[in-house]
Amino acid sequence: PATQMTLNTFHYAGVSAKNVTLGVPRLKEIINVSKNPKTPSLTVFLKGVAAKDAEKAKDVLCRLEHCTLRKVTANTAIYYDPDPRNTCIEEDKEWVNIFYEIDDSDLFNASPWLLRLELDHKRMTDKKLTMEAIAEKINHNFKDDLKVIYTDDNADKLVFHLRLSNTASDKDAGGEEQLDKMEDDQLLRALEQNMLSELTLQGI
Repeated sequence: PATQMTLNTFHYAGVSAKNVTLGVPRLKEIINVSKNPKTPSLTVFLKGVAAKDAEKAKDVLCRLEHCTLRKVTANTAIYYDPDPRNTCIEEDKEWVNIFYEIDDSDLFNASPWLLRLELDHKRMTDKKLTMEAIAEKINHNFKDDLKVIYTDDNADKLVFHLRLSNTASDKDAGGEEQLDKMEDDQLLRALEQNMLSELTLQGI
């Protein structure tokens, strides 16, 4: 069996659908009952319509497979962008202006530091995620501490602009600022890492 599994390893080289551990390494995982298998897998037997419809089966897969923000993010960047309405990011100016023409609530309570997330179109489609759904997840987790704006799902680039709310850095109702607080850009960078790895978009 080990020889056949090893041969299969070479046979499936470069085939993403066969991205599983085979050969001797897989036998070692089975024998040693590894707590951290290199390629964990789960076999699910479907019933009803999903068992005969590929699209329905894909829907089930998307709902089961754990997906964090990192898995659909193409790149991130932090900018000093003091005027939210007139962003310094040229490629984002058009959609940002359109957004603030519709909604400019609490515009002046936003931090001048901006976290820009650009999401991957293909991964978003594969996971059947929408920009609105991700925005709801972010707002649910961070409440009023973050101001979130984003492009439409049909935009050439799927982009989020995230800013800290200035009220989030107040120490108390009296407005006394914390002397030992992190700078906004440092806080935003820490928040970026936390969101990418900890924010669950869907799955179990």
